[in-house]
Amino acid sequence: MDGVLSPIRILLVDANPLFRSGIARLLDSQPDMAVVGETADCLEAIRLAKEADANVILLDIEVNECDGPTLVRAIKGQLLCCRVVVLTNDVDPDTVLGCVLAGADGYLPKSITPDELFARIRGLTHGEAALTLSLAAVLLQRLSQSHCTLCLRASPNPKLTPRECEVLGLVARGMTNKRIGALLNISENTVRNHLCSIYQKLNLENRLQVAVYSVTHGLVDFDTLR
Repeated sequence: MDGVLSPIRILLVDANPLFRSGIARLLDSQPDMAVVGETADCLEAIRLAKEADANVILLDIEVNECDGPTLVRAIKGQLLCCRVVVLTNDVDPDTVLGCVLAGADGYLPKSITPDELFARIRGLTHGEAALTLSLAAVLLQRLSQSHCTLCLRASPNPKLTPRECEVLGLVARGMTNKRIGALLNISENTVRNHLCSIYQKLNLENRLQVAVYSVTHGLVDFDTLR
C-alpha cells in the first residue's frame, strides 16, 4: 500500500541452526523486519543476499575456517550496498578492530538483548553504527595501544571543511545523525550529506571507520571518548 515502508530485509549467517531459528523468529516478530534467508556458509550467503536483495547481513564470523576480517571483506566486496553486522561470541579486541577495518557496519555480541538488537538494526537504516557501548570501549582501548592499518589506507591530508570536522568529531563520539543535527542546528539530511563528503575525502566506508580514523589521526582526543 502507498505510504507503507518496506521492511528491513535480513539474511542470517550462522553455523548453529537452532540459533538461526530463534533469531529469525525474534526478527520476524517485528513489523518492520523480515528474514529473507539463512545459511551456515559464507559463499552461499553472498548468493542468497543477491537473490533476496538483503539490506542487512547478520554474520557469525565463526561459520567458515578463515578469519573474521577476511569473511567481512569478501562479503562487502560482493555486496557493496548491504550492511554487514558481525553477531558473534568473539569479542577479541584485534578481531573487532580487524572486522571494522574490513568494512563491517557493526559488531555485536550474542549476549545482546532482543530490544537492543532491534534498535541497532533499525539504526543502520539511518546511517548509525551497530556497536554496543562495551564493544566501543574495547575498540577505542585497542586503538589507543597501537597504530592501525587504516592510517595507511586513508587520505593523509583531507581537506575537510570546518563543519565536516564538527560532524566527524560527533560521529567519533557515537552520536546519531538526529543528535548531531540537533546539536549543530542542521537537518538529518544535511548531516548525511556531510558524512558522504567525509567518506569520499577520507576514502572510508562507514561511520565506524570514521571513528577509527579520528582517533588514530589525532583528530579526536581519545580521553574525551572514554
